[in-house]
Amino acid sequence: MRFLWMTVALALCGCSTPKPAMEQANHGVGLIAQLESSLSEFRRVEKNSLDARAESLLAQRKAIAFIDREKQRDLQARVAAGDKLSATLIDNLVANTEGLALIQAEYADTNARNEAAVAALLAPIPNSRSATGTAQARLAEMGEELGWDIRRSELQAFIKAVKDSVEDGKKKIEEAEKKAND
Repeated sequence: MRFLWMTVALALCGCSTPKPAMEQANHGVGLIAQLESSLSEFRRVEKNSLDARAESLLAQRKAIAFIDREKQRDLQARVAAGDKLSATLIDNLVANTEGLALIQAEYADTNARNEAAVAALLAPIPNSRSATGTAQARLAEMGEELGWDIRRSELQAFIKAVKDSVEDGKKKIEEAEKKAND
């Protein structure tokens, strides 16, 4: 029995993390670093693209507002020049101010929804650095050789588990023999 314990102890003391496993873990650490670098560059490029889109959308809205203003100026110039149709049209529109107020409210609501939709489309890509950093740290731990203290505690736990199993086995054998004799 002592020979078995000595053999197990010597075998486990000589155990270490297999070199291919450590290399694989260290390779994983490097790959995650490359991934995070690529993701950072991707986020930078996407942010620049989103900024350009936002500028374009704002320029389009300014152009629309300019055209609306020019239409109003044109209408006022026609009225001032004596254009009877434009004056009649304006009188009719003034009479329908309630309808115009509703139209204006719908216009403001549409603009607010458009702005919210554009803002949702232009949301930045979330940062993944903490998640990849955690995975990288765990892989780095796997890429290191276990220290003597850890290996010794693992050996002691193994020896205790084997000893408990042997004692449990002996009890079960005694119980079985006792039942067989009864």
